[in-house]
Amino acid sequence: MFHCPVPLAWKNLTHNRRRLAVALLGIGFAVLLMFMETGFENALYDSAVKLIDDLDADVLVVHRAHYSLLARQTFGKKRLDQIRACPGVQGAYPLYIETRRSEWQLADGPDAPPQYPGYPIRTLAYHLGDPVFRARGIEDYHAELGQPDTALADVKCKAKYHIPGELSQTAATLSGRPIRLVGRFELGTDFANEGNLVMSTENFARYFPDRALGADPLDAVDLAVVQLDEGTDVDEVLDYLNGNPDSGRPRALPDDVVAFTKEQFLETETAFWRTATPIGFIFSLGTIIGFVVGVIICYQIIFADVADHVAEFATLKAMGYRNRYFVGFVLQEALLLSLLSFLPGLAISAAFYHVLARQTGLLLVLNFQRIMLVLLLTIFMCVGSGCLAMRKVLSADPAELF
Repeated sequence: MFHCPVPLAWKNLTHNRRRLAVALLGIGFAVLLMFMETGFENALYDSAVKLIDDLDADVLVVHRAHYSLLARQTFGKKRLDQIRACPGVQGAYPLYIETRRSEWQLADGPDAPPQYPGYPIRTLAYHLGDPVFRARGIEDYHAELGQPDTALADVKCKAKYHIPGELSQTAATLSGRPIRLVGRFELGTDFANEGNLVMSTENFARYFPDRALGADPLDAVDLAVVQLDEGTDVDEVLDYLNGNPDSGRPRALPDDVVAFTKEQFLETETAFWRTATPIGFIFSLGTIIGFVVGVIICYQIIFADVADHVAEFATLKAMGYRNRYFVGFVLQEALLLSLLSFLPGLAISAAFYHVLARQTGLLLVLNFQRIMLVLLLTIFMCVGSGCLAMRKVLSADPAELF
């Protein structure tokens, strides 16, 4: 076994403080780039499913053609009664989502910025009193939401919506109809929706009367939030609702709808953004580019350091040190570079995450799993670069001393 004391690798790194600082800046930039790309990629998925995650649901029922929350696929309200008839179902509650006809615009006035034709905003609606959302803060505004032309505004709406701290001062219209904001809730934006409103179903029907093509607008349900009795097997409920060809159980629901567990629905939504849109691929590619940039920078740093000490390495070879000693030395130097560069990169990334999360409303979360992923990439990046630069050490000839 070879043994290379860490202090020697450390002294070799720190003997030139200016070069060390440049090295840490270069590799730290690659660390920052990987953190930001992985952060935006995960924010894409986390933000896209935040609405579903906030629902108090064991099972979710949607139209069979539904492939994402972006899609406008609704089903008839009578399906809710069929769901409630399933054994073990405690309740089935409709959730209405409108994005196509939902347009936010400040009312005309001397202080109102131009917003023509306005900004799209996602509007959510439910029957007040239905236990649809896990966030109990919304329930505090049931009395206000029961009044005509009222809504709650998402605290993370983009700045372009110009929602002030004093909501009573907001003079705005929703799809051409005046609206009054009576409170706030927290949901967050995603890559498709930059603002959110919550209102009662009665107000929802007033603002979007043509949702169901001349019928009752509340007959077009976007999502059914299903809660089960305690101890109920969720798989048995799915078999009852969707049918099970293996057991010969017929479907209790017509073919136009399908039921998912909450976890299945989250996975389906995430898979859509990962595979059916180019955004996830772009951020994954950005992470790979950050890794490659780091490899190039780290290789240049280690190679330059080794090249400056070829004579010393040749002397050690002449003294009888074997190649495994130099392999350990270079790998330790690469490992030290990765750890020293990772810490400032992590600190700067955490600050960026905080600022960007506040500015964009996206779920930029720096958790332990993501920190460890970038740390492992950084170590592999530097050690890989060290292996490439090691050839210079192994080729050092004692004859170069003369």
